[in-house]
Amino acid sequence: MNKVVVHLKNGEIAKGHTIDFSPGKEKFHLTGMSDPLCNEEISLENLKAIFFVKDFKGDFLHVDSHDFSKARVSGKHIAISFYDGEILFGISEAIHREKMGFFIFPIDPEANTERAFVINSFIESVDIVE
Repeated sequence: MNKVVVHLKNGEIAKGHTIDFSPGKEKFHLTGMSDPLCNEEISLENLKAIFFVKDFKGDFLHVDSHDFSKARVSGKHIAISFYDGEILFGISEAIHREKMGFFIFPIDPEANTERAFVINSFIESVDIVE
């Protein structure tokens, strides 16, 4: 079971667990933290991104490093600009702009995010960082 934080295009955030997320599927189910018997169907077209996290609390005092030399994975060093103004730095092995989205991995090994799936329809630009 994956711990996820779901960011919707409308700015809402939901936390819970999922066992059926797949980049090739249009929908997945989110089991909420408050009611483990309640499964909400989430459509990928309504998402900004889904973050797979180590824990739900996170460390709000932690500032993510943008030092690509500290990353635990290899791939393209990128900066994603979303339509809401947020910029997300990370590493991706494959940027699929023609598909629903693609995975990105954090640069900072101490980050709470293990990986994220970003949705192309909410991405303004993807820039390669040298």
